[in-house]
Amino acid sequence: MKAYIYVAKMRIQTMMAYRVDAWTFMIMQCLLMAAVGFFWRAVYGGAETAHGVSGDMMITYTVVSMLMSSLYYMGVEDRIADAVKSGSIATDMIKPINLFSLYFAEDIGNIIFNLFFNTIPMFIVAVIIFGLPVPASAEHFWLFLASFILGYGINWTFSATFALMAFTAIDLGPVFSIKYHFVNMLSGAMIPLWFFPEWLRTALYCLPFVYMFQEPLSIYIGKYSPAECLGKLGIQAAWLVGLLVIFMFAQKRATRRVLVQGG
Repeated sequence: MKAYIYVAKMRIQTMMAYRVDAWTFMIMQCLLMAAVGFFWRAVYGGAETAHGVSGDMMITYTVVSMLMSSLYYMGVEDRIADAVKSGSIATDMIKPINLFSLYFAEDIGNIIFNLFFNTIPMFIVAVIIFGLPVPASAEHFWLFLASFILGYGINWTFSATFALMAFTAIDLGPVFSIKYHFVNMLSGAMIPLWFFPEWLRTALYCLPFVYMFQEPLSIYIGKYSPAECLGKLGIQAAWLVGLLVIFMFAQKRATRRVLVQGG
């Protein structure tokens, strides 16, 4: 455990060297948050509710979604792709430490860094512009935190499994960007799925993406009762376990055919 804590600490120090990039990202996220928030305010207009959600709840949904996005940085994708392309994956695999646990520890370091240099400043800006994004209740807040952790696990495991394609494709190029926007759309990060057609919404609930953003956010704004929230947490846990099984299987197959290029 000390080794992984050290890795996370080193990742924070590395990110500190690129603080200008972090602040630039934070400013862009604040602008996007403000634009989306004002968009939903204009869409609701004088309407009190839509799909059981009020305009204030929708603003809260947007703000918390942007804060979650600032923490959902998945460095594991670039880490795996770069290691395979450079050939360093060969030496990484013989180190006396689990390779993918190492990548996870690095991403935990990213979360800690982003919390202080992105999320907290964005939260302050959101409070100034839209007011405090208050959860539906204290109980909903704690259930949201549990859902957020499970959602992050689902997101990370899916991203790591997706990145394993680098063992065969070698250079994924813009594929990661396509995947990022694809997941954002299908997870309800930008547009809640309750605005989608019913047939599409039903289909998307059969995929894991909705449990990355939509369900944690729905819990936060109080769209579900506490009992329903527990059911959602159970589904999230099931998806996480299922994706972990797929990841472990894909990992074993990928590491059997390491193809080193360069290095």
